[in-house]
Amino acid sequence: MKLNVSAVQCRVGGKDALESAERVISSSESNLYLLPEYFSYPVGDRSLETSKKTVKWLEEISMEYSAIIAGNAIRENQDGYYNTLYIFDSGELVGTQDKIHPTASERALGIKCGRRLEMFEIQGVKISALICADILYPELCRIPGLKEVDVILNPVVSFKKSELPAQEYRYCLYFTRSFDNSYAIVKAGGFGKTFLGEECVGRSLISMPDGIAARYSSEEREELVMAEVNLKKLQDYRKVNYSLRDRNPSALKDLLDGGIEC
Repeated sequence: MKLNVSAVQCRVGGKDALESAERVISSSESNLYLLPEYFSYPVGDRSLETSKKTVKWLEEISMEYSAIIAGNAIRENQDGYYNTLYIFDSGELVGTQDKIHPTASERALGIKCGRRLEMFEIQGVKISALICADILYPELCRIPGLKEVDVILNPVVSFKKSELPAQEYRYCLYFTRSFDNSYAIVKAGGFGKTFLGEECVGRSLISMPDGIAARYSSEEREELVMAEVNLKKLQDYRKVNYSLRDRNPSALKDLLDGGIEC
């Protein structure tokens, strides 16, 4: 079985974000479309009204294009707020994932930490989501590999200027995650400004265990970054990736020390 997946690199931070996203989606047919993190929130707006509008839009676009559509919105719960990825399939809500590692700026705004990495089987494909910074934690990325997940969704905000080094080699991180865990990763970023007014760029890509299958041609324009995922090939990779099986859990206890307060 094969699956066409797409990262929707659209304009973010303005009132035309939804129009930009739909324009990119409509440019080519795909089975799955992933939107950038916080793609629908204009500068200065993190309201629940925008969240409701976003989730409704995702539902309607998913139904219109008879496809899997995934996008983030701020969700209110009894204990606070969460940065949540909503996954729709042909208009039906089939999964949600809270961000496990909200950044310091998100936590300052009251965004809570997600507690569990979920796995969803959609159209016969096992899908999980690592939201933005979640991809930076190799121990978390290992979990969907152990669950034999096929496709990881990674909606991101990529800042134009970052304190982190080796910006031009950052794509290597995605190949490494795919190689180590035998899954495909769809990374979707947008260009423009975040709702906090910080300048961001696209850098969307799709990685596989055998390399980068597709990547952006420009980080500051609308693009649909597409690739075909061969599920049989992923299964074959898992059979030879002995690190998924031959682990020594007793040596990993130090991973539980330290961390952030959520």
